Amino acid sequence: MATKVSCKDIPLQRRYEPGFEMHFGITDETTGAKNGCVNRTTFPPKSKSKTHIHTVGEMFWYCISGKAIWLVGKEKKEYVLEPGDFIYIPPGEPHSTINPSEIEAIEGLGGYFGCSHPYKSGKEFLE
Repeated sequence: MATKVSCKDIPLQRRYEPGFEMHFGITDETTGAKNGCVNRTTFPPKSKSKTHIHTVGEMFWYCISGKAIWLVGKEKKEYVLEPGDFIYIPPGEPHSTINPSEIEAIEGLGGYFGCSHPYKSGKEFLE
């Protein structure tokens, strides 16, 4: 059976990635999903995530608004994502995200294949 999930009905998550706002929309808790999850993320102006990996989940992210800089791999290869761009990061690949804007937040939609909740993605901080 279908399930509708609204951001206004689920708690704002700030603990998963300190400094960022996340809504865990499609998860095992909200819909009973078993093999994937989807969340909405807001990166405030001039923010940077800590470098980390996911040992379980295959990560994907879609840029809705703003300009995001992703640093991926041990060599920190730079990927610039603008509205309409996707990125896929396999398990174990180090990555971080930067919002270079002084004034504009980044909005994105992301998630994981292979796990039913972001906390089940095997996230490990490297810094």
